[in-house]
Amino acid sequence: MKKRSLIKMMIRVVIILLAAIVLFALGTFIFHRIKSNEEMACLKEEGYYNPVSVGDYCLNVAKFGNENGAHTIIAMAGLGVGDFSVSMRRMTALIEEDNLVVCVDRAGYGFSDDTYNEMTLEYIVEDYRKALQNAGIEAPYILMPHSIGGAYANYWVSQYPDEIEAVIFVDGSQLSADAFDDQSQDNESFGDRVLVFLAKLGFSRYVLRNYFYLYPDNFTEEEQYLGDALTYMTFESLAPLSENELLAKNAQDAFNGIITNDVPKLYICASWGFETKEDIIEYHRWINRQIEKNDIDAEPRPTEYDDDDEKLKEVLDSYEQIRQEIIYPYAEKMGNCKVVCLGGDHMIYEQKPNECAEIIAAFLSELEH
Repeated sequence: MKKRSLIKMMIRVVIILLAAIVLFALGTFIFHRIKSNEEMACLKEEGYYNPVSVGDYCLNVAKFGNENGAHTIIAMAGLGVGDFSVSMRRMTALIEEDNLVVCVDRAGYGFSDDTYNEMTLEYIVEDYRKALQNAGIEAPYILMPHSIGGAYANYWVSQYPDEIEAVIFVDGSQLSADAFDDQSQDNESFGDRVLVFLAKLGFSRYVLRNYFYLYPDNFTEEEQYLGDALTYMTFESLAPLSENELLAKNAQDAFNGIITNDVPKLYICASWGFETKEDIIEYHRWINRQIEKNDIDAEPRPTEYDDDDEKLKEVLDSYEQIRQEIIYPYAEKMGNCKVVCLGGDHMIYEQKPNECAEIIAAFLSELEH
């Protein structure tokens, strides 16, 4: 009798636990849907929502600035950066008065629909082209890619140079014949699909800061709210997982497929753009603030150096070596590419939006002469 009573009690405990888990999941889902509807309404009101069909699904094509401006600038996000249309506007605000800035979100990013198709180099670029054409946004375009977006821009300008007026790489990935070979890209797994399912239920709201830090101090609470909303949407998609799986292949195919041409190009070099002691100190102060703001368990970076500090010299020499061995040869391979050093974070458009905008504005001015 005692054994049967124990079994019955254990069954009741299991049932209660399962019921609690179901209720918790249901509550999370309801809360997530309510918050998502509020966020989507706010994003739509602010002009971030403009779905355009590319066939079986839609990509979001958000337009900002002057519809009749001198140039049409196409902003292309880095890997997994679903909030690019929000976070890049600190940089583009200064050039929107005289230009049209268009942010096309790739499949699975932000408001763009998800897809099971493989995110190959060719597939992504054709999606971009169809979205712009179906949105009635005519070439020529100035491509403005960040990070791995530079690989897609390289393929685009090599395959369709007549469509491209210029390319502005905002710390584009440093492509080479073996790019990203030293970084493991996991194949999409059943576990990934489970995580996407959990994100759809709303559990991504509990872990957002484990993956994405708060914006720097120069951003407003509203911008943080809008950016987070787009990031939640991106968590719910499989396409970015395929893109990550194909990262090395896409980057290497883009590099090997570069057709040197005279299309004007600007490469803003941030990650490897440190040239002076002051550059390093400024960056370390910025990093220290991010460590403090996001409560990161990390040692603060040094902000004082002696002029004859050997370690500092070694660091600056290492950046120069990367520029000489990778950045400048990459620029030369592309053709007609000007490299401008602006040492800082890979998300340089967040850290130094005004400086980026000034460099871009000067480049645009050169195009008009």
